Amino acid sequence: MAAFVHLQWLLLTRSPRLLATLFIVPLFAVVFFTTVRSYGAPELATTVALTAFSMSMWSQAMFVAAEVVDNDRWDGTLEPSLLTPDAYVRSLVTRVCTITALSVPVLVEVIAIGRIGFGFPLPVHEPLTALAATLLLVVGTAGSALLVCALMILVPLGRLLQNALTYPFYILGGLILPVTALPAPFEWIARLFFLSHGAQLLRDAMSGSGHGRWSHFSALIVLSALQLTVGVFLLRRALSRARRGEARLYA
Repeated sequence: MAAFVHLQWLLLTRSPRLLATLFIVPLFAVVFFTTVRSYGAPELATTVALTAFSMSMWSQAMFVAAEVVDNDRWDGTLEPSLLTPDAYVRSLVTRVCTITALSVPVLVEVIAIGRIGFGFPLPVHEPLTALAATLLLVVGTAGSALLVCALMILVPLGRLLQNALTYPFYILGGLILPVTALPAPFEWIARLFFLSHGAQLLRDAMSGSGHGRWSHFSALIVLSALQLTVGVFLLRRALSRARRGEARLYA
């Protein structure tokens, strides 16, 4: 596993463009914080910080981690890797989790922007809760990236789907609007999406509010684990079909 992490780190350092999302998306926080200060609503600063962080993590997963298979294809390492599919799947899971986890420092970056640049206090009253929720979000988001990896192999229009997996999921994750503000059918869908529970846990950790914490934790654990399991399962199926020549490796 350490070798897979080291491999992915070398690939990232040789292609700095793959880290661009982590530097660009947090800058949205500057716009958000400016708007909050202009309207005199400092109570929204915490939501702004968590929104910028969650958007960074999701974007990093959808546009960088989800393209690991395609990058291997262009590098000429995909076909040989299919000779040992189990080892390759373990490699992909480790590498995708590594790429997704690189977005974790963005939370510190966004909080620093709010505190130093705009004077918002942005306290973290329960750091352990915030850390646990962040790690679980990494697991669920990495599972989503693996799912997209599989779709990009199985579905000819997979890349178009990839481009659509941004703002709709920001809404379902409760990042732009509270989940309770969504129409009833969409609210139920949002409650089945791990990101909405993770975002709420992070809000509770920063505010110190523990209302409903364990229900959100339980849901986040189950849904994140399920997301990762489904992602790994579909990726195995996609690679198996590609190995048999039943699926195109690239649309």
